Amino acid sequence: MSGTTNPVSSWGRSLFECQQDPVRWAGTVLDAATARLGRTPEIEAALALAGDESRWAGGRGVFDLIRKRSLDAERPLTVQEELLFRLAELVGKLAHNSAGPYPHFDHHVGWQIGPITYRLANEVQDPTLTHRLAAALGSWPNGDC
Repeated sequence: MSGTTNPVSSWGRSLFECQQDPVRWAGTVLDAATARLGRTPEIEAALALAGDESRWAGGRGVFDLIRKRSLDAERPLTVQEELLFRLAELVGKLAHNSAGPYPHFDHHVGWQIGPITYRLANEVQDPTLTHRLAAALGSWPNGDC
C-alpha cells in the first residue's frame, strides 16, 4: 500500500464510521440500488437479513449465497449487477461482524459501501438513481449529486 488515500475511499470510511446502525444502513443503500437494477433471490436474502437483527448471526451464510451466484461462470453478471452483488455481500459481512461467530470479516468492510455505490451510480448514469443512492447514503463525494 502506498500510504496515499483516494478521496472517495476516505469519504467512504468517514461515511461508514458515522453510522449508528451500519447493517440497516447498508440494507437501505442496497434497497435504493434495487429500484433501478431489480432484485434476485440473493439480493432479497441480503435485504431480509439487514432488516432483521435476529438474523444477523447468519450473515456469513447470506454472504456465501451471494458470492456463489457472483462467481457463477455460466451466468455472468453485468458490471452493474456485479456492483449490486458486491453491495449485497457487504450487507452479509457487516451482519456477520455484528452478530456472527468468529472469524469475522475484515473490520473495514463497511468502508467500501460508499465507494461501490458511487461507482454504481457512475456506471448506470441515471440521475434519479444517483439522487436515490445519495439520499440512502446520506452523503455524496464533494457534495455532488
